[in-house]
Amino acid sequence: MDVEKLLKALDNEENEKFLNLTTKKINEMKQEILSELTLSKEEIKSLMQKLKEYAYVDEMNELRYGAFIRWIPIKDPDNVHLTPGGILCEIKVTDDGVYLACKNFAHKYYQIKMDECLIFQKLTSQEQVLLSALDHLAK
Repeated sequence: MDVEKLLKALDNEENEKFLNLTTKKINEMKQEILSELTLSKEEIKSLMQKLKEYAYVDEMNELRYGAFIRWIPIKDPDNVHLTPGGILCEIKVTDDGVYLACKNFAHKYYQIKMDECLIFQKLTSQEQVLLSALDHLAK
């Protein structure tokens, strides 16, 4: 493990929320939220693999501008799927709810309603280093 990366990750105040977490806890949270959907064990296992480097986000203040997010629309229970995702560009708070404006790799912009999706945010390299150290300490 690179000590300099770890020290840099510890100095970053944005990583403070991860100090009480481990990779196991993050995976348990994802597993719990996915198990609430009407999916088979194989589908959940496949989603867990695809979301390996992601954390479940349920609060607006946990989102980071410029972060890559993927989501599962939950409005239609018969059409539950993981989207390819996009880069978070803007968070719009309206009377109708919270909307996330994203851009995909084809430079197309679109927005999703936060309360109609399960949102997963990709972990930064700093967050991954910090989680790796916390996993080691938890053993």
